[in-house]
Amino acid sequence: MAKSDIENMIEWKKRRGANRLASMLIGELDQLARAWKEKAADAGMFADFVPMRTVTIVEVFVRDVVRELVDSGDTYLQRAEQLSKGARLDFALLSGLQGKKISVGDLIAHTISINEPARIIAYLESLIPNFVAKLKTSHERWTEERNGWPLKPIIRDYDAMMRQLTKLFAVRHILTHELPIEPPFDPAEIEKYLVAAKEFVEATDWVMVGEIHGSVPRTQLAMNIAAGETVEAIEAEMSSLLEAIKKKGDVSSELLHASQSAWEEFSRREADLRASLVEGGSMYGMIWASTRAEEIKHRVEALHWWMKINEGDL
Repeated sequence: MAKSDIENMIEWKKRRGANRLASMLIGELDQLARAWKEKAADAGMFADFVPMRTVTIVEVFVRDVVRELVDSGDTYLQRAEQLSKGARLDFALLSGLQGKKISVGDLIAHTISINEPARIIAYLESLIPNFVAKLKTSHERWTEERNGWPLKPIIRDYDAMMRQLTKLFAVRHILTHELPIEPPFDPAEIEKYLVAAKEFVEATDWVMVGEIHGSVPRTQLAMNIAAGETVEAIEAEMSSLLEAIKKKGDVSSELLHASQSAWEEFSRREADLRASLVEGGSMYGMIWASTRAEEIKHRVEALHWWMKINEGDL
């Protein structure tokens, strides 16, 4: 029996892993480039593998970018409406969303067709206004180095990069769906394909950082401070929601207080448990704060449910 769309999506998420960070994918491209240099003289069928693997890395990255953007806030969710047209929604998909097995971002990312660079750019332009202009000037955005911005762009020649990516996707299509008598590319072009793919992934990732975070910390100390500030911000949101729920009067204040106290104890113990994996290390504070922030986000979602009571949105 054929698997449902939601089953395919959930299995894809498991195979992909919890987070497919751009740095991991860039590392894979670097590893692929090193392997190619070692085997280029006598590559054989490995020459066909490199373009196919490179396109796969780009595709995985783009889907993850779309997922993260759509799930990051209402602004991007509204912009994603154009991307979602034509997506088939059935009961299983809606149940998956309700049960948090998949997110709206997962749904959009899984259903869009990513088979050519021009289409990828169009998707990202829909989600991020002036994406191409931002991509052309994209650079590292480390918090500790803000005074030196703007830095040298990651993409050296945008038009050249797009030409190479377009060739790369065309080659992958031929290799995957046809059995050409003659090779559809010159092995000497592989290095250009890899460089173009790496530039695109790295530059797009920093555009994402600019859109969602502004900048990210580079040192462990800065990461710890940033994690603590994140916790403070969402704690303030949670406190505001609790006060608003009390004022509505739809639930007993005593029971709400007891529930919140029990949750506070649980969330802090969960953070203690997660951070114990790096007990005594410099990452302890960041892991503790990140876990606490994750638990607060779940709590905020639950509190929003109480705010919707008697508003007709349940």
